[in-house]
Order: sequence, then structure tokens, then C-alpha cells
Amino acid sequence: MKKIFFALLSLGISAQAFAKTDNEQVDSLRSQNLEPVTVYSTRTSVPLKLVPAKLEVIPARNIEQSGFTNMTDLLKSQSSLDVTQYPGFNSNIGIRGFKPSGKYVNVLVNGIPAGTDNISTLSVQDIEQIEILKGPFSSIYGTNAMGGIINVITKKSKDKVRGNVSLGGGSYETVVGAFNMGGRFEDIFSFDLSVGLDKQNRAYKTGTKNFLSLSPLEELIVDPKTQGQKMENSDYTIGSGRLRFGIDFAQGWSLNVYENLFIGNDIPLGGSIWKVYGQTKKNLNRSATSAELLGQLGNHSLQFSPYYNVEKAENYDKADPTGFVDFKSDYTSLGALLQDKISFGRHNVVVGVDARSATTNSERFSQAGVNTLPYNPGYSTNNLGVFGQANFYLLDNALTLTAGARADFMAFILKENKYLHNDYKRENHNVVSPNVGLRYEFVKGLTAHATYGSAFTAPDAYQKAGYYVGAFGTTMGNPDLKPERSATFDFGFGYNNPSCGIQADVTYFHTDHKDLIMSVYDANYTTTYVNTDKARMSGIEAMLSYDFGTLFANKFSLRAFMNGTFMLNAEMKGDAADSQWTDLYYVRKQNVTFGLDFRCKQGLELMLNGRFMGRRIEQNWYTYYPEVRPDLAALLQAEEPELAAKGLLRHPQALVFNAAAYYHFNKVLSVGLHLNNILDENYTEKDGYNMPGRNLFGKLTVNF
Repeated sequence: MKKIFFALLSLGISAQAFAKTDNEQVDSLRSQNLEPVTVYSTRTSVPLKLVPAKLEVIPARNIEQSGFTNMTDLLKSQSSLDVTQYPGFNSNIGIRGFKPSGKYVNVLVNGIPAGTDNISTLSVQDIEQIEILKGPFSSIYGTNAMGGIINVITKKSKDKVRGNVSLGGGSYETVVGAFNMGGRFEDIFSFDLSVGLDKQNRAYKTGTKNFLSLSPLEELIVDPKTQGQKMENSDYTIGSGRLRFGIDFAQGWSLNVYENLFIGNDIPLGGSIWKVYGQTKKNLNRSATSAELLGQLGNHSLQFSPYYNVEKAENYDKADPTGFVDFKSDYTSLGALLQDKISFGRHNVVVGVDARSATTNSERFSQAGVNTLPYNPGYSTNNLGVFGQANFYLLDNALTLTAGARADFMAFILKENKYLHNDYKRENHNVVSPNVGLRYEFVKGLTAHATYGSAFTAPDAYQKAGYYVGAFGTTMGNPDLKPERSATFDFGFGYNNPSCGIQADVTYFHTDHKDLIMSVYDANYTTTYVNTDKARMSGIEAMLSYDFGTLFANKFSLRAFMNGTFMLNAEMKGDAADSQWTDLYYVRKQNVTFGLDFRCKQGLELMLNGRFMGRRIEQNWYTYYPEVRPDLAALLQAEEPELAAKGLLRHPQALVFNAAAYYHFNKVLSVGLHLNNILDENYTEKDGYNMPGRNLFGKLTVNF
């Protein structure tokens, strides 16, 4: 199979070497490179080059070229985000030293809450672009925007009805099918429809080697016995769908209604690579419904967007013949956004009201189907946010000034639960979050930019009142936890010259994090949660790309790129007088993506992508299982006694490469091949949950 793959690559490259390129094709490729990018994550549509904040864009072509059907795999291969990922569609992301968690990054679809913090359930079909806004933006999005924003922009097809059908398959008996169609009909109506099926029939195998040199301790942490092993119960079948129906019912007025679905039934869960937790299954289903009314009245651009999201999960025992459900949870969020963008020539002011309510309930059952002690009580968060932001574009757009603030009035409600013996409790939090930004273009293409902002996030019910007795001890909530607060500033320099194929940016950021919530583990095998006195994170974000095709009159595009986050420190300090600064948990020291991207108008596209994951410290219970890694505890105690005393591991670094090749025979037919994890790296995104080794995937697409 590998010989066929590389033979096709060689054949495609040879064919392009002798292909003729006419002026029309060259001009078309050049115009694609020079086309300005519009972004939407600042609550307004604005050219990317005018945004003072650090904002990265993953365009539709890169999404398609990646070949991934999972949003987590896509983001970690195309950006410098931090990731924690498990098999079975469960993952989180982190930005700028905030650990991967649903608490610190707001996930949006078209500017509206996605209804989940599990990005694995977000479809990658029918997407126009993905915007990653880095830094605290509670000033416009409220709580949980301490690290940044992920905003998925879906397509709005307003031209002739078009579509495509694709079918793919590959390693682990994987089969993927997708159908996309959209366009305008009857003059005023438009739609976009996408349906996808992703089925992996066999459990994947882990990698067989490590490209980077590892110390003896790191080798034991990765565990040589896990090389080339089957990750039991990593097969799955999931479906997804997205529908938009639009009406342009008057000049300047339109209504769009959206429905997004994720359907995952009987998803196997095998626990870690060592099968410590046994075999279970889960049903995971999500529905996100929203509407978007847009209108223009003079210099007012109005938007009203109500939404309703439901995510339901059921876990049941696969090994038990009765297959009884032992855990059930549902997360419901609803709300509405009303905003007005008031334009004054080039400048504008955005004001709005954002009301939302989110409720989480969970239940546990005995084998007889009787309710028993849950992990945490039900809880709700009701929030009313009032925000405003002014955007000034001065000196013929050479200078951008932004200033905004948001006042949030939050009610945190903890429901009574007789099993946990907790009473009803209500807490109110009123918070004001400012944000300012500055961008100045010294000469054409060369800019300086800086932002400052604050953000906050409240503790959840599990941290406040949860209770769980497991194999590793007892976990108990802390009712005295306070909300977390942060303040971040960044500044940097960028250079963008599309005609020369150069794009570069270097940004320094620093965050002071107050009342960070961390879990602590004592000698009685009890875990609870505490507010640390303070934490701080700082680092460098660097992005560089160069298109060698500009040296050849844009007859082709050959872009070399690098995008990295390099943490200078990520530390926390307790409130005791003798507390010392210690490393934050779950934060990688480096996250870097890099590679080569080739395309030409004759129809060939090639991509080689690398991802470097730096070391990070993890809380880890597998250390205490001698039957899993019998020599690890002793070597850890000898090499890093301070970590061993706290039940921690310093997980090693890893390097993963992927490649893709596409050939578009004409406007109708195209084929693609993807070779993922080329070096067969044995690595994890969370200790004990090894990722797939080398795998091959092919896809055929027909456009109509």
C-alpha cells in the first residue's frame, strides 16, 4: 500500500513538471494568494489585517486538504493549540498556557455558543473557515474566554446550487462518506446541507517507535510494551449533519435558521492502553438549533440570534450481559444575542445584550436501575451580559484602536441532591471585563500590535460539591472555591506581503492568573480542589510562511510554514507563606506545527505537515499500578522525587508527521490520499491513551 502511495506521488509530480501553464491559470492562482481575508470573531466583519488581536485563520482549503473528519485532529495539525485527547470522542483544547479544558476557551459556531466544550463532536464539513482568537475576550464573550475563542464559520451559499459527494476509506477498515449541497433558489431562498458518516470498524494499533531520543525514565513513561499494540475498543460509528435555510426577504434583511447534529451511539470505551477501567460503551448525541436575523437600518447593522443546544450522554457496561446504563448526563444551554453595529464612516461601535442559561444534570444507577450516588449535583448558570466595543480605523487604516468592556451579572445555582447531602445554594457574581487593542502599520505590510484584557471563569458543581469514590481514592468538592480571574497583555510585530509570498508574526504574551483552581491529592488518597494564590504564564507565539512560487511568477504555490507557541513559564504558587513557584499541570512547553504545502492550477496539491509536542507535567494514577509499569514508581522516585511525591509525571515530547496528495482531474472529479503518522510515532495526548500509529486513507470526491 505504501509503495502505491509514493508511486502516485511521484507520478503526479512528474506530470506537473511537463504540464503547460497558461496566463489565465497563473493569474487565477495569484489572485487567490492576494485575496484579503475577512474575519468575524470580533463581533464584526473586518479584514484580518486590521485586527489588533492575535487571530489565526484556517481556510476551507486547508480543512479539506487535512483529510481529518474530527475537529480535534484538524486543530492540532493546523495550529499551535494545546490538546488533551482520548479515544471515544472526548477532547479539550488549551491556549496560551491555560490547560486544555472546557473552562478556558469559548467554542462558537457562527459566533453562537456551540453547546459543547467537547470539540470532538464538531463536524468539519461545510466550513468556510475556522478562526482562533488568542487572548482574554470576556469583554465580548463573557465567562470561559480566558485563553481565547474558537469560532467555526459555516458556509452561506448564495449562488447557483452546487454540491459534492465524497467516499473514503483506509486503515482499520475505516469508511467515510459525506454529502454537501447548497445554493440559492427562487431568488430569495438559499440553503446549505451537509451529511456525514464516519465508521471505523477495527480498533487501531499504536505506533512502534519514538523518533526523538528519550531518557530511561521517559521510555518507561511511554512504555515500550505499548508499541504496536491494539487500542482495544477504539472502533466507532458516528454521524453528523448541518442544515442552514436562509431567506433574503427585503433589501438588507435576511434570516438564517441553523441545525447541527452529532449522533454517536454505542461508542466503545476501553479505558487506557492497559485496560485499567474495563470495557464500557457510551451514547453521545448533540443538537444545536439557532437562528440569525440580520438587518440594515441606515448606519445600524442589527443582529438577533436565539439558540437552543442539547447534549446527552449515556454510559453503560459493555461487559455486563444486561448492558445496563450506569451513568447519564445532559447539558442544555439556551440564550439570545441582540447587538447593533453603528457605523460612523470607517469607524463603528458595537453594543449588545447577551443572555444565556446553561443547565447540567447527571444521574448514576445501580445494576437494578435504581438511582445511586452521582458524581456531582445538578447545577445551572444564568448570565446576563451587556457589552460595548468601539473600533476606530485612522490614518487611512494604518492605525486601529479598539476599546471595549462587558458587564456580566451571573447567578450560579447548585441544586439540592439527597444522595450527596447537599442543599440548594445560589451565588451571584458580577464582573466587569475590559479589553483594549492597538495596531499600527509603520510601512506597507509592517505592523506593531498590542492588546490588554481581563477575563474570569466560575467553578463548576463538581469542583464545589462533587463526590466520587474510585479505584484511586475519593474525590470531594470544595464549597469555598472562588471564581478564577486573569489579566493578559501581549504585543508583537507582523509583516505581511502577499505579492512576495511572505507572512510573519512574533507575539509576546503574559498572563497573571488569580485564584486558579487546582486539584490536590493527600496521603489519605483524597482529591479535592483549592484556589492557588496566583499563577502566571508567558510565552512567545511565532508564525512564519513563505511562498517560493512568487519567485516563479506564481506558476505554482510552494509554501513553507511554521506556527508555534513557546512557553517561557507556566507556574503557580500556593497561598502559604513558604509556598514556592511550581510548574502548572497539563501545559506543554512547546506546541509547533510546520511543513510544506504545494498546489498548482493543473490540479495537483501536496502537503507535508509536522507537529512537535513539548513536555508537560500530568497528574497520573497509573504510576501506582505495579502490574502496569512495575519499574516506573521507583525510577520516578529516584529521578524526580518532588513529582513522585505529588503523584505527577513529566510526560516526554513527541514528533508526528502527516502527508496528503490530491489531484483534481477537472471541476467534477478529484482523488486524495493521506498518510498519517508517517514515522509511526508511539505517542499520547494524555498518558495511557495512545494515539493511532501509521495509517493510510484515500478519498474520492465528485462535484456537481
